[in-house]
Amino acid sequence: MESSNPQPPRPSPSPALSLDARLGVDTRLWAKVLFTALYALIFALGTAGNALSAHVVLKGRAGPPGRLRYHVLSLALSGLLLLLVSVPVELYNFVWFHYPWAFGDLGCRAYYFVRELCAYTTVLSVASLSAERCLAVCQPLRARRLLSPRRTRRLLSLVWAASLGLALPMAIIMGQKYELETADGEPEPASRVCTVLVSRATLRVFIQVNVLVSFVLPLALTAFLNGVTVSHLVALCSQVPSTSAPGSPTPSHVELTSEERRTPPLGGQASLVRHKDSCRLRRLQHSVQVLRAIVAVYVFCWMPYHVRRLMYCYVSDDGWTGTLYNFYHYFYLVTNTLFYVSSAVTPVLYNVVSSSFRKLFLKALGSLCREHHRMEP
Repeated sequence: MESSNPQPPRPSPSPALSLDARLGVDTRLWAKVLFTALYALIFALGTAGNALSAHVVLKGRAGPPGRLRYHVLSLALSGLLLLLVSVPVELYNFVWFHYPWAFGDLGCRAYYFVRELCAYTTVLSVASLSAERCLAVCQPLRARRLLSPRRTRRLLSLVWAASLGLALPMAIIMGQKYELETADGEPEPASRVCTVLVSRATLRVFIQVNVLVSFVLPLALTAFLNGVTVSHLVALCSQVPSTSAPGSPTPSHVELTSEERRTPPLGGQASLVRHKDSCRLRRLQHSVQVLRAIVAVYVFCWMPYHVRRLMYCYVSDDGWTGTLYNFYHYFYLVTNTLFYVSSAVTPVLYNVVSSSFRKLFLKALGSLCREHHRMEP
């Protein structure tokens, strides 16, 4: 079923038994219907949201700042690719029809390769965005010199290239094979599966390294950078001139404008500096809020997925009882659903946190609806 799928306790391979019974797989009808509805909802919302997010970033002149928009585009393209390739394949061959595998050896390798590629691209994009935000807050002068839209594009190109290299081993260790043989000793065509081709010991090492590189280390680095960024933002906010009462939020644009009107001509330059600093702080705080929300979603949605993969590593062959395997089988469906949810809710986070992005998003959605209405007879 998947690279971390254990071998369940199987009954005697009598030809009288159904194929699912002989191979130890049995997904109840209610589970198939439930997860089909969930996958369809995730697919519809995720593809539409990520496609519109990419459209907003590519066509909109407002919205996220120059460097941030490229990170938004990278995450949107990664989520869109994951949903378009993985969800239909998994829904057909892992939820409804376990056997035979219908997409060939190349399709098997491509399916797992795309999943790993999107996972690495997403987490490395978030880590690179964290590094840029941290540099912009802690070293603003150096950030203005080093960070530019052109360099951000190069950085994200490097992220995608590195993700391609890191995902390549998955395309090598996965492949198509036959689980059962006929009475004549020939492979049974109906038992064709997409599964791992290396030994279980090798797979254990691969999974543990994969979890470490694709989840633990990048998100630990992201959490550390976010902590440094937030502490510097708190320090910067405390150093803003007291244009309002102590302990109050950063002054608004209206408050700063009123103060500039009251300030004598000799103090106009200082008031302008305070206004620019406050606007910059608000932009930085906003981008950090977006980043923290994205990180929180990925930790919540990806942790069960990786816990399930590690579960395979630490349960011995003799420990896989029928009850444990049935739990693992449905746990697999739940964790993969959460894995896809993370790609579907990212556009929602942009709309919730960013009012400018929300306006552009709704404007793009409205224009598409109007075009569709004009095309109708």
